[in-house]
Amino acid sequence: MLNRSTELLRGRLARTGPVLATILLFSASVHAQSVRFEDVAIGAGVDHLHWDGVVPPDISIPTTEMLYMAGGAAAGDFDQDGWPDLYVTRLGEPNMLFHNQQDGTFDDVAPAAGVALNALSSGVAWGDVTNDGYPDLYVLTLGRLERNYLYINDRAGGFVEEAVARGVAAETGGLKRRFTSAAFSDYDLDGDLDLFITAWKNTPSGNLLFCNDGTGHFTDVTMAAGASVTQFVYGFAPGFADIDNDGWPEILLVADFSSSQLFQNFGGIYNNITTTAQVGSDENGMGSAIGDYDNDGDLDWFVTSIYDPDKTCKVQSCGWGHSGNRLFRNEGLSVFSDQTETAGVRDGGWGWGASFFDYDNDGDLDLGMTNGVVFPQYSTDDAFNDDVIKLWNNDGSGKMIELGASIGFSDTRSGKGFLVFDYDRDGDQDVFIVNNNEHPVLYRNEGGNSNNWLDVSLLGHRTNRFGIGARVYVQAQPGGTTQMREVSCNSNFMSQNEVVAHFGVGGATSIHSVRVEWPASELVQEYFNISVNQSVQVEEPVRKGDVDISGVVDTADIVPLIDVLLDGFTATPLAQWAADVDGNGIANGDDLELFIEKVLE
Repeated sequence: MLNRSTELLRGRLARTGPVLATILLFSASVHAQSVRFEDVAIGAGVDHLHWDGVVPPDISIPTTEMLYMAGGAAAGDFDQDGWPDLYVTRLGEPNMLFHNQQDGTFDDVAPAAGVALNALSSGVAWGDVTNDGYPDLYVLTLGRLERNYLYINDRAGGFVEEAVARGVAAETGGLKRRFTSAAFSDYDLDGDLDLFITAWKNTPSGNLLFCNDGTGHFTDVTMAAGASVTQFVYGFAPGFADIDNDGWPEILLVADFSSSQLFQNFGGIYNNITTTAQVGSDENGMGSAIGDYDNDGDLDWFVTSIYDPDKTCKVQSCGWGHSGNRLFRNEGLSVFSDQTETAGVRDGGWGWGASFFDYDNDGDLDLGMTNGVVFPQYSTDDAFNDDVIKLWNNDGSGKMIELGASIGFSDTRSGKGFLVFDYDRDGDQDVFIVNNNEHPVLYRNEGGNSNNWLDVSLLGHRTNRFGIGARVYVQAQPGGTTQMREVSCNSNFMSQNEVVAHFGVGGATSIHSVRVEWPASELVQEYFNISVNQSVQVEEPVRKGDVDISGVVDTADIVPLIDVLLDGFTATPLAQWAADVDGNGIANGDDLELFIEKVLE
């Protein structure tokens, strides 16, 4: 019987000369200082007002508070032209879909595309729920009597709204569910994208896990999969990540009022391990960033919160803590250590969205976050009205050096959503920030691409189409540091990064190896001697004999194999390739005989 054991497939993405043994050395601090960020929102055509600050008369007090916490955006290539587009949510004004014009500018096509939703919109996420190679769009709302929206991509530049029909409208029925953010992943490794959403101040819990049946229709499995909690959880930012390196994605839930949670995945069933994992100590968790910041091969977790050295709530009546952000380093065996103080990332003001990203392309993940809040009805938050956003440069030793304002990363408005994408396709990472009740910021990275880079996108077959959950490893030099990225559709807080694995490789003029590990098929591919400064796509292979493209070679492949041999139907190229079991380039009776031989072993 052919088994599902991991296979290693070797090859080349691009033919280059030998990897140079000597890499040009850059001083991390000098190069970091040479990078500048320039706000180009107006010139790029993405400048707009988030909302006018007028609270609708029928909104309750808790929802009024939420209005000042809202502001979402997500980067995704909705028309698959190779350039990332941008969807932005608003309050009481039509949402906007900015189509990338490939010249540094964007054009709002939301009305024509059918996604100009006019509601109290909060978070948003792209995810290919139908597995057809075109991302669909999920939009969350804050209103007590509202619901969420799922826009299915028609692959012709438009969308059809089908949240109710597909089971993810999450209608509140008047309950106090104020939805915040969403994340997509294949939690049960069946080859399609599932969905986790969060809600703040919920009664009962509005943090919900939906399972995709393979056709893009969903069932609420929050209780059945063990992803529920007994106490109220004020959810802000959900994420999926394989923190124990077993191939199954955990749920990392950032939540307010000391209610953040970590659920470990045991073959599709979740167990709450928050306490034993030594996480959840953040007092007001809001934003989330997941990445391997120390390049040791596992995923670490940064959570934004409120740093209040004056301890305002000790002397005034309010509801927040004071101890700031948390950086949890993955120590293996599903245990984390708190490295906040060591890394120097505690003080982020009143934090919201965050992301790890290598802004200077030097080979390690830096860290950015947005912050600030303005509650007009209160005065206790006044100290946080003009927080300066943060950008910490990773010095490679476990420490982060805050350089933001000195390199132009200096906005002081009330930032919420924070996302990273290379909108101008020049090889360095740009940043978009949604400012509540204000205009956004589009920071163009100037100089990050003076170091070399590689972008890797994925095309899955047994694994979901965009390879969400797959891991990409890049090693610039033989025996040198290996960087790892897990491809994800996570929320930074109401916001989502571009789904591309970006690697900075410093002065390397060639890349020794690129390795891709696919979660659903368990296949591993490795390529050598790769050219720098390019975007490549890696396609998940199909095993010989897996004619029905199920990821498993078994007796179910016999009938489609015979159909291919008899040419009784128009087979896909992948099915034709899989039917050539002996690999001689011709599918014939010898392949059927060999297939039966192996299956019956």
